[in-house]
Formats: sequence, C-alpha cells, structure tokens
Amino acid sequence: MKRERYFIRYFYKWLILIFSIFALVSITFNLISYLRERQYYFRIIEQEQQERISYLSRNMNNEFVKLKIMANMTLKDEEVTELYCKYDFVNSYERNKLMENIRERCLEMDNLNSFVYASTFYLPEKGLKIDREGFEIIGEDAYDFAQDNPDQEMITMKDGKAYIVELSRKNYLKGWERENILGIFVIELNMEQIQNEMLLAKMTDEDIIFMTGRQENGILFQTGEIDLESLKAQEGAKTVEMNGEKYLLMHSTEKGSYFNLYYLQDQTFLKLMTEKTVTSVMLFIGVILLTIIVAIILFYRRIYRPLEILLVDAFAQIKKSNFSYRIPLPEKGSAFTNLYQNFNCMAERIDTLVSRELKQEILVNQANFKHLQAQINPHFMYNSYFLLYRLIKKGDKEGSLQVCENLGKFFKYINRDSGENKSLADEVSHARSYAVIQGFRYQNIIHVDFPELPEKYGYIEVPRLIIQPLIENVFKYVVDELDEDEEVILRVKYEEIEEDLLICVENSGNMEEEKLEEISRKLEYQKENEDITALMNISYRLNVFFNRQESLTVCRSQLGGLMVCLRLKM
Repeated sequence: MKRERYFIRYFYKWLILIFSIFALVSITFNLISYLRERQYYFRIIEQEQQERISYLSRNMNNEFVKLKIMANMTLKDEEVTELYCKYDFVNSYERNKLMENIRERCLEMDNLNSFVYASTFYLPEKGLKIDREGFEIIGEDAYDFAQDNPDQEMITMKDGKAYIVELSRKNYLKGWERENILGIFVIELNMEQIQNEMLLAKMTDEDIIFMTGRQENGILFQTGEIDLESLKAQEGAKTVEMNGEKYLLMHSTEKGSYFNLYYLQDQTFLKLMTEKTVTSVMLFIGVILLTIIVAIILFYRRIYRPLEILLVDAFAQIKKSNFSYRIPLPEKGSAFTNLYQNFNCMAERIDTLVSRELKQEILVNQANFKHLQAQINPHFMYNSYFLLYRLIKKGDKEGSLQVCENLGKFFKYINRDSGENKSLADEVSHARSYAVIQGFRYQNIIHVDFPELPEKYGYIEVPRLIIQPLIENVFKYVVDELDEDEEVILRVKYEEIEEDLLICVENSGNMEEEKLEEISRKLEYQKENEDITALMNISYRLNVFFNRQESLTVCRSQLGGLMVCLRLKM
C-alpha cells in the first residue's frame, strides 16, 4: 500500500512540475514571439499581401484572356461569316435561324463565368445587334465600339461600364478602317463581381485596391476613393500619403498582365495589431497562471485521492493480465462511481474479446480497409465525369440522368455509408450501379446481364463490397485488354442450393487453364503479408464472416471466360 501511495505522490509531484514547465515555456515562447514579430511584422504582412494581390491579378488576367479568346473564336465562327454573306440573299426564316444560332452563342458566353454580365454581337454594316434577348436593327450605333487602334487596351470603359471588345476584319490584308470591320463582339463585364473579388483580397476595410490599364491612363476598378495624380506625384515611394492617411503601396508583379493592380495598405492597422498582440500576450500569461493554479487544486481534490485509494491496484491487476479483477464499488456514490462501473465493464469486455472476438474483428477490419482503399480509384472517377460529359454533349438526356443517379449512389455507398456489414440487397444495388455506369462507358463493347436480386434474399447480411469488385475485375482485366471489334458478355446469376445462396459472376472470353490453376492455388494458399488480389480479399472475409471454408470458388465459365461464385448462408 505504501508503494502505491508513493507512486501517486510521485505522479502528483511530476504533474506539478510539468504544469510549471509548460507555463514557463508558454510565457517564454510568447515573449520571444512578440519581440520577433515587432522586428519583422511589417515585412511579413507585406510579403503575404504581395502574394495575395499577385494571385488575384493572375486569376483575373486569366479570366479576361479566356473571355477575349472566346470572343475571338465566336467572331471566327462560320455562322458569323455565313450570316454576313447571306444576310441579303436568304429569306427571313433562314436569316432568323442564323441569328438565333449567334444569339445562343451570346447566351453561352453570358453563362461562361461570373465576370460576364452580358455579351453582344454587332454586324455593323447591316446595323444589326444580337444578344441573349434577341436581335434588332440599331443603324449606325453598331459602330460605337469600333476603334481604329487594333492594339487597344483589353478593358474599355464607356459610360461607367467596363467592356472587352473584339473586332474582325473583312479583309485581313487591310487595316482596321471602319469599312473593313466585319463584326464586333462586345462583352460587358460584371463590375459588381469584379469589385467583390477585389474586396475579398483586402486585409482590412481601410485598405484600397485599384486597377488601371497598361498605359495607366485611368482607373478601371477601385474599392475606395483614389487620387491617381497624387500617387503619380509620389512615384517610386514605398509608403505614400493620400487624403491625410499613410499607405504602404504594393504592385502586382505578374508578367504578361493586361492591366496593373495596386494595393494600398492602411498603416493604422499595423499599429493596432501590434498593440493587440501585446495585450494578447499579457492576457495569455495571466490565463495560463490562473489555469495552472485551479487545475492543481481540482486535481488534488477530485483525482489524486480517488486514484490513490482505488485505481492503482486496479491498473496493476490489468497490467498482470488479470482481466477477471473488478473494482469494489464505494457504498456512497461519487464522481468515480460511473468510472469504476465502466472499468469493470471494460475488463469484462476485454476478457471476452481477447479470447474470441477481438482478434477476428481486427483481421476483418484490416482486410476490409485495404479493400476499401483500392476501391477509391481516381481513374474511375474522372472517366465517369468524361462519360457524363459525352452523354450530355450528344444530348442523351436519359443516359445522363441514369449515369448521374448511379454515380451518386456509388460514391455515397463507398464513402459515406457506415457499418462493416450490409444487407445483400444494398450490396447488389451498389454493384448494379457500378455496372450501369461502366455499361454506358463501354457501349457496344460489353453486354451486361445483371438481373435484380429477388426480394426473398435481400435480408441476408454480408460484408461490404463483395460483389462490385468482381464486376470491376471484368472491366479491368478483360474489357480493357480487348482488341478492336471484340465484345464481352458479363452475366450475374443467382441460384439457391440447399440452405445457401450462390451468386455467380461470369464473363465470356478464353480463360487459359494455367491462369485458372494459378488463381485457384492463390485462393487455397494465402500468405499473411502478401499483397492479395480482390478475389483473395473477398474469399478471406467471407470465410471469416460465415466461419467456414471455400465461400468463394472459381471455375471456367460456359461463356469461355472466368466464373466466380460466392456461397452465402441464408
């Protein structure tokens, strides 16, 4: 007993020492941090904000360049040329059809990204204007956006609005004279969205971000009042003064930008941050000291005494592997009564698990985890997205809906559904979702015969992911290695044999006898640390789950390929 008490007191002394060391280290660390921050705080803030505006500049420039390229591509589209050439020589129906095609292009451009407010196409020679709302004749106003200088600024300001203007010529050997302009595509920028992007890059509300053209002839966008002439007069200064306030001036250094982005950082904020840091350090020191004092007192009263009286002996018995030991419960209830009861339950549970369940459950979880990792295949993910893209592009609405539905079910089952065991109905539904997706991907290459599970078998409890990997193997090792003009049949069938349900997955092909023998041999003699295949994984888990051997068998299919059969207890 003296030895246990000595241990508790020894532990208590070390706890006090640890608290003291923690307090000393925390206080010292915060003081050193404050002294260091005071020296290079300005430089850190400047560097981080410089990176932020460079990132903003790069992203906005990329978006503007994309819009300009799309506008240029639209002007070079055959539909634009055809409308210009046939405008006066076709009937109203064909003319309207051509204009409707261009209207749809304008609508697509409007929905391209959030920087676009509206896009408009002008056929100035015909006085024609086309936008998402329709088309109208506006006469000479169609030339308003035309300019003689082909190397104009990317962003044009007009009547308080920002535009990206792209022109096309009738004769590329001539210049940009008015009579040589074939079409004009104008993208009105969403100034509110651009302002929001700039506001998000600010560190404080008092900071100012503004954008000018490459020639710096005027301000395009700004988040506060700017005196550009005053700033130009202070050119070269790192800290500038404007409207009686001092600012740290930073400029985006991105190469190839079609605009200049500037950031004015309010210096008042840095002073307030320094004062706030000092206050925070002092408050932290006080809280740490107070917390340590309270913790020591509470630990002595609520933990030290109960541990000294009872728990030393209890953990000593557990250390000796005496799991039959139980802590005597106190006559009067205390804060530790529930802990003692839980400890006794834990000891009883450990006693049971060590002998029967724990080892088996760990092995099953390890195998299942390894298998689950193998399922999250990024190739399958982006191949599914490309499949969905192709279906939508060719207008296959029904196919697109089926792929979307089954893709959602597939990843929900893989990533979100909890529990190691599932009903056979859920397992078959998951495998069928995978087969549907792959069936669309490999149309005209594979024929899938995967009937729904009869309702009377849906209640059977099975481990997760025992059917879908078998379907995946067919696509991975058979379909992907096909020569041109070859087709594969994938068939799933159910058969009741006595008190077992047999689920067979088979495919057509030409299974070599040597390959079949190798698979059978690996299933029969599994090595503990071997990187097992999906078949070995499923076989091992089913054998453990149903507590028997040969839950998975392989043989040659009547279709000529491989047939894998799962034997499940009903």
